[in-house]
Amino acid sequence: MKSTGQKIITTDSDYQQFCREEQKIYNHFLELVLTESIDKIIERFRILFIQYSLYQIPEISTAMGRIIQLPECEEKFNAILNRCCYILINHQQLPQDKKNVLKQLMNLFEQAIDKSESSYYGSSETKKMLELVNYFTQSQEYLSLKRMVEVINISSANHTNDPLNQPLKNLNSHYPYLYKYLLIGPNSSKEHQQAIKKMQVEKQQKYEIDLSHYVTHQVRLQLSQVKKSTSAKNPTLLSNDELLLSIKQFVGKVEGNETYRNYAKRFLAYTTVPQSYHLFKDSFYEYLSTSFDVESHHIQVHFKNKLYNYLRSIMSERDDELLNESLMMKTCHQLLSFFIVHSSKQSQHFFFINLIGNLGPVITTGLLLKILLVCQQVKPNLEKRFALLFKHYEFSTQKKVQWLVKVLENMQIALSTNFGRIDLSFLN
Repeated sequence: MKSTGQKIITTDSDYQQFCREEQKIYNHFLELVLTESIDKIIERFRILFIQYSLYQIPEISTAMGRIIQLPECEEKFNAILNRCCYILINHQQLPQDKKNVLKQLMNLFEQAIDKSESSYYGSSETKKMLELVNYFTQSQEYLSLKRMVEVINISSANHTNDPLNQPLKNLNSHYPYLYKYLLIGPNSSKEHQQAIKKMQVEKQQKYEIDLSHYVTHQVRLQLSQVKKSTSAKNPTLLSNDELLLSIKQFVGKVEGNETYRNYAKRFLAYTTVPQSYHLFKDSFYEYLSTSFDVESHHIQVHFKNKLYNYLRSIMSERDDELLNESLMMKTCHQLLSFFIVHSSKQSQHFFFINLIGNLGPVITTGLLLKILLVCQQVKPNLEKRFALLFKHYEFSTQKKVQWLVKVLENMQIALSTNFGRIDLSFLN
């Protein structure tokens, strides 16, 4: 969509004028959520953004008219529309009310898409507004909004009897550790970020409680040898055997009769001794390479060589420097890029798929956990890379990306048992 002959924001006064018009729109909806019913607000939203007909408050109509006349209005309009959506969503206190608002908003956008795809002969202003709304429905902001729909379980697809044939995006709500990178965009307001953080904490706490109850229940069943009951449900998408194997791996003794956490502590104690960066990389290789100690000698050699050569190449120009926290953190960042996916090339993750295919999702997750336990500061980096993979495959069926689902499930267990509040140490 190109615009010509229109005024561009080039001066501070022009920018200040735009900000005033923008703030008028926000203040209007912030006032509405405190004074009117949600049905009335949705209708106002429809008239202003979708229908763009005469609005009840001339000052708001004028402000919107000035905004959409800007030639660079596409990106600015996306941010405005996105924030207005979240003002409506975040000011609903009850989960059911949030669901209702989101459902109505998505219906409005679908109507706008239908209108834009058909021949439309209304006013030029109304046509332009439809073009802007259609542009918004193709943006990352809109994708985040749709993911929000899945997170609060509007989609009836979550209740299907055939989940494997449903798209991966239906599992948005299942992985709280990905919320920050799936649901928060570059233009998300501070209020929206806080709302997502609150939802993430609540979902994670519920997951940990459910996981603790279920594992404890399974242990009691094994000890008492009574018939299975349904009093505790498996909160994961893993089978019972897969879940217990995962728990034992990330909580139990696996590395030379040590837990991952104790193994990492012992390695970190070694790194406190002054040493060159080159020597650190050698010892880091030894620490990580035990994950490749599998039955197949060919697999052992292949992956160990890959890891060794990559570690040697990382900042080799600094090999003679003394190890410090910055070097360790940068090394771990680059290893996550190497093992999982590069942040700018999300389609290139064949090595990660190869790892999972040869080591399995549990051991592969354990390898990544080793890195996090040595340098917890890179945990957001890991979460971001998993979110990149999730976005890349979100429209694929769960059946086609079971390798990713299994790793996402195992990583959630690994993070919960090693960084969360859940305590399953009694299993050691």
